[in-house]
Amino acid sequence: MNIAQSDITADPRMNEFIAANIPFLGPDEEIMRDHRMRPRSEREERVLSQGGNEYLFVEIRRMLQGTLDDNYEITENMIVAPAARFGDLTTAIFTGAGDHAMASTKGVIGFCSCIHYPIRFVNKYYAHDPAVGVYEGDCFQFNDPFYGGMHPPDHSSFMPVFYEGELIAWVCCGLHQGEDGAKEPGGMGPAMESPYDEGLKMPPIKVAEKYRVRTDMLTFLQNSTRDPRMLGADIKTRFATCQRIEEALHRAIGIYGVDAVVGALRQNIEYVADEVKRRIAELPEGTIRTNAYLDSTMREDVLLRMPLTMTIRDGRMILDFRGCAPQLGNRPINAPQTSMKVLLSMCYLCFVWPDLPRVNAVLDPIEFITDRNSICDASRDVPTALNMQVFFKGITLAHLAMAKLYYPTRPKYGKVIAPWFNQAVTFIYGGITQNFEMVGNLCADLNGMPGGAHWDDDGEHSITPNFAAMTDCGESEITELELPFMQLISKSFATDNLGFGKYRSGAGYQTSAAMRGSPLWGFSAIAGGSKFSSVPGLFGGYGSPAYPVCKIKNVNIFRELEKDPSLFKSDMATLMNTRPFDGAVYTSNRAAIPFELCEEGELYMMSQGAGGGYGDVLERDPERVIKDIEEGLVSREIARSLFFVRFDDRTLAIDHAGTEQARADERKARIARGIRFHEFVKSWVRTEPPANIPYFGSWGDDISVVYANGVASPADAVPRVMMADPRDVKVARLEAELAALREQPTAQS
Repeated sequence: MNIAQSDITADPRMNEFIAANIPFLGPDEEIMRDHRMRPRSEREERVLSQGGNEYLFVEIRRMLQGTLDDNYEITENMIVAPAARFGDLTTAIFTGAGDHAMASTKGVIGFCSCIHYPIRFVNKYYAHDPAVGVYEGDCFQFNDPFYGGMHPPDHSSFMPVFYEGELIAWVCCGLHQGEDGAKEPGGMGPAMESPYDEGLKMPPIKVAEKYRVRTDMLTFLQNSTRDPRMLGADIKTRFATCQRIEEALHRAIGIYGVDAVVGALRQNIEYVADEVKRRIAELPEGTIRTNAYLDSTMREDVLLRMPLTMTIRDGRMILDFRGCAPQLGNRPINAPQTSMKVLLSMCYLCFVWPDLPRVNAVLDPIEFITDRNSICDASRDVPTALNMQVFFKGITLAHLAMAKLYYPTRPKYGKVIAPWFNQAVTFIYGGITQNFEMVGNLCADLNGMPGGAHWDDDGEHSITPNFAAMTDCGESEITELELPFMQLISKSFATDNLGFGKYRSGAGYQTSAAMRGSPLWGFSAIAGGSKFSSVPGLFGGYGSPAYPVCKIKNVNIFRELEKDPSLFKSDMATLMNTRPFDGAVYTSNRAAIPFELCEEGELYMMSQGAGGGYGDVLERDPERVIKDIEEGLVSREIARSLFFVRFDDRTLAIDHAGTEQARADERKARIARGIRFHEFVKSWVRTEPPANIPYFGSWGDDISVVYANGVASPADAVPRVMMADPRDVKVARLEAELAALREQPTAQS
């Protein structure tokens, strides 16, 4: 007998059966593609429809802001994960529906800008599921990017807040956990080739009930990683942080009433959304196009295009990332669309509108367009552990576009500055410590990115990453106390490591690592920008230089130091150029290296980069150039050949007349070197990418066609891209060379 589908679904028993037997609760596209806030709840509407008491709301938010900032600092001092101890964390409050209402003023805004996704998932799928439910004292945890996380090493905990049985809010604590049982120690590494290499992939899971951490879940999660002590301690620390914020909300309700607290949270969200709409309407209408290029898949050198077209029209802001390189099936630099949206909140709240409350409503009026299955909108079947290679670049693109829009605009809400440095320059480590503990994580040097030049001043030296405000880059002494390596070159500035311009960027520091006292230890690195500048300048300023990771192998640097302690008055360039250790092997490598074991005393070195410069180098005040020489930031050669400053070699006294003449001569030389625009276009523009460059992405203005290593395809139908293993490529090349040698005739005796 045939039964109509409508007859089946009309039967409540069948609906219950279907709901209880879903094969797999995968990510919900409806949730994951919606970054906007939910409509007001009935209580919110009732409270705010009459206007509410604005001064009372401000008082409530100040009380709660103090709670969030206090608990940020408490967590920073209690947590075990290294990055979180140096500020890579956040605390936040959400409405009952999951809208982001408040966040700590310090730390990484992205850790809470994404948590509305799993909260909405829990509200939709778990709240009414009798096997799970949402109750007072519960705590959930997640890290999977396709359920809303940034990337797998970032772990977040969130718990519901009830008042008389009504769910009125959620509180959270998110941070960079690092080690999560992935293929490479530390939770992220260049050699991860599938989602199944990435360790723990948690959708929202309940880790605590009735204010107690579940021992079975805790044991399972700990058993899945190299560092169970760290993971267990940090799960409990995040849970304790959530409970303290929950208590503060209950105190606020006791003082002001539940309606006032709910109204204060909702009003904050709506204020930010409305204010961003107003500010967008102030901007000049038009289109800004910016481009970035990733020069590495983390395993091989490539050029991956990442364009952004930002359009302001009729009070709307549209961010169009179409034309990006296609996703790579076996490289970990792919980013879900949710990550791309989070990057905008980090960019706008750090650089563009830093005066606004740090909530996700900053994105509410903004529209996004992406190509599916691109590095900017990846699918679940590709790895994403190093997706910050994409969204750090996205921060730069949006920052650059907004700087150009705000340059002629009044009023401004933040300074116009050139882009910040945007690479994750740090060592990932793993192995057995001097205390006989298995660990894997990263150094806090990641946070030491230098700033871009300001429109009216030089940029800041290594100070904070482009994705956060008010974080720290750690102390070498603390690192060396806990881990079996020493940073013999630590936080020293290299000469000429700047984005040059009328105003220069900040300088990035060098760092190093050499293992000592471990039976098993190794390092990896996860940066790009070794071949192609990762940061552009602004209005004529220079971009950042390119940076390798340098290694000195087959040496014990500690024995060499016993012979000659003066060696480490040196820097990376001096050691690599003078090669003072006989028998050692010196190599320069791309800034991403897969995890490798090392011997005691072998030296690994890297350098933070530079932000972008601002304006023409010929307009830089000669006094600033000389000051940079005195501080070791600029060489005399660059001062003469790039800034065209003339000075006395011994006293550094400026020859002002000579400088003016040299700069006038250089301006004439520029004109002489120049060619007409149509001639430049004729000699430079090509119809397709050069055949000798492994190029991925659209070419020129046509975003409907995307190239993948020489093959053009429609942007919506790019075949799956799989990269060959670099070791197989090397073996094949060597075998071909060997075969060619065998075919050569032997010499006659």
